[in-house]
This record gives sequence, C-alpha cells and structure tokens, in this order.
Amino acid sequence: MHRVTNVVDVTQPAPAPENPIGPRPERYIDIYRRATARLEACLPLGWSLSSDRPRSPEAPTRMLVTAPDGDTVSFSVVTSRGVLSGDVARIAADLSDSDRGFVCAHYLSDPVRRQLDRHGISYADATGNLCLVANRPAVWVRDRGADADPWRGPGRPSGVLTGEPSDRVVRALADHVGEISVPELIKLSGASTGATYRVVEVLVERELVRRVPRGPIVEVRWEPMLRAWAAERKVCPVRRFTAPEGVTATRTRLAERIDIPYALTGVGATDYAAPALLELYADDPDDFADGLGLRPVEHGGDVVVAIPWSPVVFERMDRRGGLRHVALSHVYADLLAGPFRNDDAAEHVRSRLTADEQWRRPIR
Repeated sequence: MHRVTNVVDVTQPAPAPENPIGPRPERYIDIYRRATARLEACLPLGWSLSSDRPRSPEAPTRMLVTAPDGDTVSFSVVTSRGVLSGDVARIAADLSDSDRGFVCAHYLSDPVRRQLDRHGISYADATGNLCLVANRPAVWVRDRGADADPWRGPGRPSGVLTGEPSDRVVRALADHVGEISVPELIKLSGASTGATYRVVEVLVERELVRRVPRGPIVEVRWEPMLRAWAAERKVCPVRRFTAPEGVTATRTRLAERIDIPYALTGVGATDYAAPALLELYADDPDDFADGLGLRPVEHGGDVVVAIPWSPVVFERMDRRGGLRHVALSHVYADLLAGPFRNDDAAEHVRSRLTADEQWRRPIR
C-alpha cells in the first residue's frame, strides 16, 4: 500500500490570501458595474436596471430602474473612487430638485452611508453596501456589505486615532477655535504633511470635523473627538512612587522647582476634588523622583508618573498656583481613559468646558 501525503516546499513563501471580495475595481465603468451587479441581484423579481452607454472607461451618467409593469424611475449616477462625508452635501446640492441621485464607489463608510440616507440619495459600493429608494414606482432595497474598506493599503488611514500624528492633530484642533486650512493645521500641530492629511481624513470620515471639499476645516466637534482619541490612543506606561512628606507637601515643593520637567494631569489638575494622588507626566520618572525625594514602589503609592509617547503633553500647558498642568483638553482625555481615568471628574470637566469655550484659543 502506498501512502500519498501533501508536501509543502517551505523554501517558497506562501501566496498571499486573496481578498474574498475580489480585486479592487479601478476604472469608473468597473466600479459602476461591480456596484450595480450587487444591486441588481437584490432587486425584487421582475425589476430590472439599465443605463446609457458611455465610452469606456467612463461610467454611465444615468440609470433607469424598471418595475414589472413597465414604470421607470431615473437616477443621476455619481461614480467616485472615494466619497467622504464632506462630499455628500456637495453631491446633494448638484442634484436638481426633481432628480434622484445614485452614488457608487469602491467602498462607502458607515458615516458616508448615513449622510447619503439623510439626503435621500441612493447608493451602492463594490463590497455590497447598497440602498435604493424611490416613491414611484415604489421600491426600497437595502443590503449590507463590508464594515471596513477591504482594499485599504498600509499607507492609508487606519481609521483609528493612535500615534503621535493623531496626538498632535487632535490636540491642535481641540485647543483652537476658528476655520483652519490643512496647511495651517500642519504648521500648528507640528505633524508631517502626509500624516496630517491622513488624520484629517479619518476625522472627516467619522464626522468629528467638517471640512469644505478640498478646503478648510470649518467645524470641530471637540468633545466626541477627544472621547474617540482618549479611547484609541496608546496607553502610556506608568511608574509609581511614595512621597514620604505626603502629596500636599510634594506639590508645594514641586511649585518651587523650575528645573524639573513635568506636567500635572488627572484629578489633581482639576477643581473637582482634593487629590489623593499626584498624577503627572515626566520624560524621566527616576530623575523626577530623585529631585523630589520620592521612593519607588511596585503597587499603590501616592505619586503616579506616566512616560508620554508624544511630546504633545507638554504643549500649551496651563500654569496655576506655580504648577504646570497639561492643557484642559488633555486633562479631559486623561480622565476619560487610561491610567488617570476618573469618570466623575471627567464629567465635571466636560460640563465646565462646554459651558464656556474660552479655553479654546482663536486660530487668528
């Protein structure tokens, strides 16, 4: 008896797994065909799609949906490789009052789909997300495709607010008020050009900022933006110490020292309650502890020192009572998540920040 076994040549790299949705369509006509093929498969029995015949590689400009009784409804087709939330208002404005729009793209994110629904615009993407609505003939078709762009490359935005560029851009937008262009934001935040554009794209996609298409940022929803950033940013490592003279005496000594770099945060950086702990950022916790006579401990302690991933913690600091605090926006984010989390203090700070936005500096 002969046994046959499968042999794998380990000297050769295994082929990359294929995208289950298939290759990304590049030409406009291919985007349209892929999107409408999925839509057509979902139409009720007896309904059909048709369109004009443009010269390839362009997509049709008009699509007809025909009911079983022969009644038709016409849609103006908008084909794009990518649609952002800020583009939807422009698409809606370009449609006449009597016209219906149909948007098709590689992938339409959930915020974009919600914006299209809000404007009554039908859509379909190449992953299967689709919605077709008309009153006469009456039709309503909806299906769900991918929850994330399956063709997003490594150089594209990850969709999350993590890393130093996100820290810089989010803080710059939260700390300032007023219309700002992306080139101005690059200068203000100190992030690189490419990284700034990628972070802004993520913020627009998630409806945390509103940007005029190819223009300035005109609105910043700073509170939900800070919440998202707090939840997704990388957690800083912390060191714990005990203060032999107590927290109050250590704060007093710290106010007298101008040679120690630090930034207070947590409850002690607010007026919510008398702090039981001294919570702060310092680049070198050991030097900080040596300068104040603190003793390291494994657990507990009354001084918690976080080692920041980004120097943004030291930007636009507040100085109160001789002590240096991280900016109010950063205090709020620290209270929402991470080693300095305190839900009650976070709500106290939020109510103060929303009641009076004088803490936000004017752009100009």
